[in-house]
Amino acid sequence: MDLRVRFSRCATLCLLTASFGLLSSTVGCGGADDPGISNRLWIDHVPTDKRDELAALLVGPPGDEGRTYGVFYRGTVFRGGFDAFEWIADPDDAQRATIRILQDESRAELTIERCEPDPKFDACVLLRGEPHGAERYQSRRRWGARGAGSASAKVESIFSQILAEDPELSATFGADVGDA
Repeated sequence: MDLRVRFSRCATLCLLTASFGLLSSTVGCGGADDPGISNRLWIDHVPTDKRDELAALLVGPPGDEGRTYGVFYRGTVFRGGFDAFEWIADPDDAQRATIRILQDESRAELTIERCEPDPKFDACVLLRGEPHGAERYQSRRRWGARGAGSASAKVESIFSQILAEDPELSATFGADVGDA
């Protein structure tokens, strides 16, 4: 694998991990039989090469204030973009949720349905109403978050230390994400 691919893949995974880590207070493990939507990586398909665009979804666990955040990613190994969001579960219907995109405060109503995963996947979910174009996401058992020692928790810890030491960055990024 050449250096460009290793660097780009690493940068993409770091972006996803950092975004996920900065938006969730803690990272826990998903269940074995029914992984639920949170604490795991979901993708629309396995890319066929490094320029094949994919959609990815990460939803964290509820944080200390009870808020749940996540990240939509669309891109390739070389280029991509993301939208961070707040996940607001419907207290009366486990099959419904609202997402609030943090950048522009837009909202989308989602209906969540289980579906049959493709071969080599262990779980499948349909997010009807998903605003980024992908609707069907799949995951593998091993793609669940791995507890407080995970990379995202480490990124969050490092970022918190940097904010504590840099007043200029703290003024910009130190506010609670939910208040953005």
